[in-house]
This record gives sequence, structure tokens and C-alpha cells, in this order.
Amino acid sequence: MNLGQIGKYQLIKHLGNGAFGDVFLAHDHALNTQKAIKILNAPDANDVMKKLEEAQILHKCMHKNIVHINEANVFEINSSRNVVIDMEYLPRGSFENAIKHNMVSIHSTLRLIIDCLFALEHAHINGILHRDVKPANILLCDFGAKLSDFGLATVLGLHAAGSPEGYITHLPPEFFIHRQTTALTDIFAVGITLFRACNYISDWDGAIRMLSDPDKLIGSGRLISSLGYAPFIPQKLKRIINLACSVDPIKRYQRASEFRHALERLSPQIDWTPANQNFFQGMCVNTGASFSIALIPTRKTFKVEIKKNNRRQGSLCRSFDDLNRANKYFYQHISSTLFS
Repeated sequence: MNLGQIGKYQLIKHLGNGAFGDVFLAHDHALNTQKAIKILNAPDANDVMKKLEEAQILHKCMHKNIVHINEANVFEINSSRNVVIDMEYLPRGSFENAIKHNMVSIHSTLRLIIDCLFALEHAHINGILHRDVKPANILLCDFGAKLSDFGLATVLGLHAAGSPEGYITHLPPEFFIHRQTTALTDIFAVGITLFRACNYISDWDGAIRMLSDPDKLIGSGRLISSLGYAPFIPQKLKRIINLACSVDPIKRYQRASEFRHALERLSPQIDWTPANQNFFQGMCVNTGASFSIALIPTRKTFKVEIKKNNRRQGSLCRSFDDLNRANKYFYQHISSTLFS
């Protein structure tokens, strides 16, 4: 779609593709402010009512962790009828973009996922399934995160809005058998999102293409075990993700609040962020002390150097004659200090 004027909206730039429509940054001339507007083609009256369902669901699910809807209208654009959904503009962008640019630490990721689970908890209480939870649909805001893009959402007990299928790699194995979505479908999708972010998988689709028979792995719920965890992920976090993404839906968290409470029970210690695979920087959540850990190859050894407030911690530094042993110590130290 060419940028131009739609009613009171001056399109500024294309922000991305939502379910069944394009999202643009626009200037609202009436209120002299910026908005995010989603444009959905609706060639006939039945389409108009169907496309308006997303706006109605967003309005029903008003919550601080769900993107705010302002209004919805129908406009003629290039002789074609379109539904325009007017939403708040969140300039910080998406969680997906933050993951791609290595901008989010594990502790920050947990806070964003907790916000997402608050949003889902509210939606599920109101009888709404999102069905398309993924990093691209989690938007960053001043206080944390907001869940967006309800284009695939459905109202329980009514006909579905949009498609019954979400992002295929985030769907649980039971979906491929029964072709039905439940609250547990959303919980599984949040678990996959958490896995992606904590492991800093910047090219998710590329990582999956590297697997042998990825469709079979997705359908059987073995995607996480096939990709594997990064060596710095502590066991207690692995356990939470594995429960959220259990192949058996009965063993999964049954409510978004259960998943959220499990994350909230973790006790953050050092918030590590990778600068590269051989150097991490961290900050103590309680004291604000800064830390760094570096794996430094020398002519004969591999040194692991740990600093606190830029001062070398001699009792924790080690030298190894084998890279594998050095890597093991390097990652074990990060893993053991992420949470207390």
C-alpha cells in the first residue's frame, strides 16, 4: 500500500504485517498525535464484520499489558473497503527485534514474559484465546511489555475470528492431532517464546531450517529438545520452560497465572548479558555491583577471568589447558549466579 492520507490519518511508515493486515505508523491530524493503525481489506459486508472482530476483542480485553485500542472505522481505500483499527503507538518496537539485536538479558526477558502472562491471564478470564503469541507480537513499552495482534484471537463459545492456526513453530503437538486451540495452546506458545529469548536465538526460522525433518519435530513437540539449551541456562529455568512446553498438555501449566507464579518465584542474582560468546557483562540485582566474565585464549592456556566492579576476583579466576574445560567453567559460573 502506498503511503498517503486515510481519513484523518497521514501514513508515515510501514511498521509490519499483522494477522491479515498491515500496520502503519500514522499521524492523527484530529488529535495531533501518532498512532499505530492496522489496515485490513474487507471487500464485502461480511468481511467488514469479521475484520471488526479483532477490534471488538481488543476492546473487550482492555488491560495495561495489552496494546490499547482507540477506535475502529471503515474507509474506502483505492476503491476497496477496509477496516482501520486505531491503536496506541509503542516506539520501542517488538520483543523479536530486541532478541535479534541481543538487547534483552535473561532477567529482562523474564519480566517481559511475566507481563505477557498477565495479559493472557486477563484475556483467558474474559474468554479470549490469543492463538498467535510470539516475540513479534510482544511490544516493548515504558514499564515492560504489551501483548498485541489479536487478529487470530477467538472468543470461546463463539465462531472464531481469523484462522485457527497460529505461528506453526509455536503450536503444541495436540493441535496437529485435534486441530483445536485452548488456553494451553497459548501457554505452550509463551514457553516457546521464552525458550527463544533466553537462548538468544536471533534467527529462529534459520535455526529450525538447520534441523532434520523440522515438521516432524514440531508436530511431536520435540523442537526444544532438538535445538537444545544454551550452556548458561540454569536447570531451574529449563524446568519451567519444559513444563510450559510439555508434550502432554495435562503436565503443562494449566493457567497463565501458574506459569507466571513459577517465574516470579525465581530469585534473580546477577543479570548477565552476552557481548559475545566469550564475554558476558552482568549487574547484581540487589547491590548494583557490576561483573564481567571473559574467556581469554593465550599461547598455552585458556583463561577465565572474572571481575567485580572492574577488579579481578582472583579466587574465581582459572586457567585451563583444554578449551572444553574452560568453556564448561565459564558457562557454569554464569548459570550458577543468574539466580540465587
